[in-house]
Amino acid sequence: MKHALLALAVIALAAGCATPYREGQSAMRQGRFAEAEGFFSQALAADPDRTDALVGLGIAQYKRGEIDQASETLQKALLVRPNEPSVRLYLALAYLRNRDALQAEEQLTALRSLNIDPRIGRQIDRALEVIRQGPLSEPIRDFLVGSLETQAELSRDAQEARLQAQRAQSYYYYPYYY
Repeated sequence: MKHALLALAVIALAAGCATPYREGQSAMRQGRFAEAEGFFSQALAADPDRTDALVGLGIAQYKRGEIDQASETLQKALLVRPNEPSVRLYLALAYLRNRDALQAEEQLTALRSLNIDPRIGRQIDRALEVIRQGPLSEPIRDFLVGSLETQAELSRDAQEARLQAQRAQSYYYYPYYY
């Protein structure tokens, strides 16, 4: 009986402990970007090959306004995850913030070729049209960045809602066999 209680206590404690990566994800969802950056850095210190933490770190740096650091981090992530939409998107946004329309266009074009939500795809198409028309003024650049970020967040929220609905449906409608 003692061993069973001890095992149960250990399992409960282990289940309550979140990894730095998961803590970073949680902090990102709550808009605590400085904390997220710290957690993703911890995850990378523990496992330098953890590319999901590298992506999270780059996005957290971008969200904090550390555009040059974010660009460096996301360029590293791009080398190992060239088909990761979030890497391409935030790298393009960082390039736009740094007034590098050619690099931004390259990343957005590559992002558009990936399997992404059609709504963000249409927004990228519009952004590419504007970028290709010539030099971007500061207000236009800010508008492009804001609209792309907003559409990406809306697409992500819609995807999460669909997943939650699927989980709920499978939970409530799972056929029981007697």
